[in-house]
Amino acid sequence: MGNKRILIAYGTRYGSTEEISQEIAKTLKEKGFEPELFNLGKGKSKNWPQLDDFDGIIIGTSLKINSWKKQVKSFLAKNKIKFKNKKLGVFTCGAYAIAKPSEAKEDIAKRLMKNYELEADIYNAFGGILDFSEDSKIGRTGQLALKLAGKGFSQDKSLKIDMNGRNDFRDWDKIRSFAESFADKL
Repeated sequence: MGNKRILIAYGTRYGSTEEISQEIAKTLKEKGFEPELFNLGKGKSKNWPQLDDFDGIIIGTSLKINSWKKQVKSFLAKNKIKFKNKKLGVFTCGAYAIAKPSEAKEDIAKRLMKNYELEADIYNAFGGILDFSEDSKIGRTGQLALKLAGKGFSQDKSLKIDMNGRNDFRDWDKIRSFAESFADKL
C-alpha cells in the first residue's frame, strides 16, 4: 500500500459533501494512503490537480434537485480518458439517497456511462442534511422545497424529521466502509 496517493475531488453546496470527503480522507490515511482533498468549486479548472500524480481518484458531488455540481460535471468531462487508467470511486450526497438509496446509487452508474462513458470501480449515494433551522445556509426557496420533500420522506419512509431543526441523514459507517472498499481495490 505504502505511499499510494488518492485524490478526493468534490463539489459541495452547503458543506455536507466536504465533510464526507474529509471522513473518507481520514479513513484512507488510517489505512496508510496519502489522500489529497480538492474542492472543485474553488478556483479555475486550469488549477485542478494533475491526475497523473495519483493512483486513485474519488469524486463526490452534492445534489440539488437531483443535479450534480457543475464543476464536478466539468471535471468528469475534462478528464474522462484519464479516469480509465485509474481506480475510480464516485459518490453523491443528497436527499435522493434519503428517500430512495438504491435508486440513488444506481443513478450514479447510469449517469457516468451515459454522460462520460465511464464505469466507476466503486460508487455509492449518501444521505445528506435537511436543515430547516434558523441558522441554515439554505435559502428560503431551498428550505421550502426541502420541507415538501421532507414531508414526503416522513410519510413514505417513516423517517422522523424535525421540520424546524437540522436533520443529518449521513451514515458515517457506510461512508467509512466506502473508503475502506476503495482502499481494498488499490
